[in-house]
Amino acid sequence: MVRITKDFLIGELLEIIASRQLAGEVFPEMPSERIEHIADLILFEWNEYGDDEADIYEVINVNLNDNIKFG
Repeated sequence: MVRITKDFLIGELLEIIASRQLAGEVFPEMPSERIEHIADLILFEWNEYGDDEADIYEVINVNLNDNIKFG
């Protein structure tokens, strides 16, 4: 399994948010602490429960969507 860093996850989260905002999607306020928290959750999930078959980008999207939906 590929080792993922927090910096990588933060960058990917910011790219996803930016591209979705450009597409017209409205996001709640996302301070840097919230982005870092989401990255920490993803990192923990990936390192503890990761699957060799898993797609990190799908994991990022699911976690971002869940965090927005359930806060």
